[in-house]
Amino acid sequence: MVVTISARSESELFQMLRSSLSPEIQTDIDRYLYAYEMYLDESDPAAREVLLGEMARYERKYNFEFDHKKIRP
Repeated sequence: MVVTISARSESELFQMLRSSLSPEIQTDIDRYLYAYEMYLDESDPAAREVLLGEMARYERKYNFEFDHKKIRP
């Protein structure tokens, strides 16, 4: 049996995975990524803490863990 693997971009693979998930999970992913982008752009420490709290809510919900302090000092 031969399996052909086509070269796909990271974006294409992410969209394939995302489309296979329930609408609720897709919405959560969108909200998480929006908060993360805002976190990366935010310079106010208090606002960053609020965004970290929002991201932590999704991280707990889906049982994954990140150390955002290592990503951004």
